[in-house]
Amino acid sequence: MRDDNKLERIAEVARLYYKEGKSQAEIGEILGVSHSTISRMLKEAHEHKIVEVFIRQPVKLLTSFSDQLEAKFGLKKAYVVAASGNNGAERTHNLALQTAQVLTKTLQDGFRLGISTGSTVAATLKRFKTAQPMHVQVVPLHGSKGERPCNGNNLMHTLAEQLGRDFITLPAPWLMQTVEACQLITREKCVSSAIQLAENVDVALVGIGALNGDASETLWNGWIGKDALKALREAGAVGEICGKFFDKDGQVLDITLNERTIAINLNRLRGVANVVGVAGSEQKADAILAALRGDLINVLVTDSDAARKIIELADNGGSS
Repeated sequence: MRDDNKLERIAEVARLYYKEGKSQAEIGEILGVSHSTISRMLKEAHEHKIVEVFIRQPVKLLTSFSDQLEAKFGLKKAYVVAASGNNGAERTHNLALQTAQVLTKTLQDGFRLGISTGSTVAATLKRFKTAQPMHVQVVPLHGSKGERPCNGNNLMHTLAEQLGRDFITLPAPWLMQTVEACQLITREKCVSSAIQLAENVDVALVGIGALNGDASETLWNGWIGKDALKALREAGAVGEICGKFFDKDGQVLDITLNERTIAINLNRLRGVANVVGVAGSEQKADAILAALRGDLINVLVTDSDAARKIIELADNGGSS
């Protein structure tokens, strides 16, 4: 039997067993082969990665924090996972696992999904598995931030593989050198049409960037430089979504840097039915609180360290 025919036969056995729920004996009768042959073919289905096993490990959710966040900020839903102390990798894993489950529940066949960049968003998409076959168009919410694993175009390809391979690229960088250059490139049809699609998504998955702390300083210094970061802080910037910077009230800052970015207009983001924001750690509490105050997200996935600090700051009427 030719290899391609053999693999098709193995895939058919796997479909009957895993999707149709038929027993190995029943499949053997249908195909006219022995029970042992079916057993061997199912084993080969795993070896050839025709069948892959995904275990959806439940994440412990802290509903007391979730309830408070939903009540304070009018969120559709808040999901708060237990904090992981100083273990950044474990925090990212838990946030991503929960966000992937939220995405699975939220997406429907025929939806358009917009994604931003970020390490937790990237981790989410790696853990995302569709519960059932569906067609979802995937679009980036901003231009590329470089050739990193968490770059929007790379993420989009990863996700689109599971959702019908319908993806739109935004062929432009996130940040242009000048406002004039940004205005010029956004007049290009391939760029303007991609942004128009981004502004009309059914679901948006966004990371929330912070401007405080050593890790954030290193990150932003690499993208915009020390002088620009200093100017942002002096202008009152506390957070970022889709490369657009906002103040403690979640209002987009009227600054040149925001005019140089190729991304969805955050005022349009507010009109998206499902904006899932994911970020954790106490360090990001100011940025998350600002996004909540500005109605930039309506679904939040965070951890207990951030949730506790957000509630404390909100009760005290300020930021740290």
